[in-house]
Amino acid sequence: MDPRHGSPPGRPNEELELTYLRAGGEPEWERPKRNGVDITDQPELQTPYQRQRRDEFQRRVARYIREGRL
Repeated sequence: MDPRHGSPPGRPNEELELTYLRAGGEPEWERPKRNGVDITDQPELQTPYQRQRRDEFQRRVARYIREGRL
């Protein structure tokens, strides 16, 4: 699958993710968009790549919580 335009390549920067999460937000690049509209809460509109990436992000968040990092 092709990565979403503008998404950072390679492995996620966990420290940067944690900074966003600790501030009460989410990294913008982990919020799927369609035609410029945020569709994070509408999985039926997401591409398979967007759903996969969102699922991976949510698993990382659960791991951060489990490890006591968040």
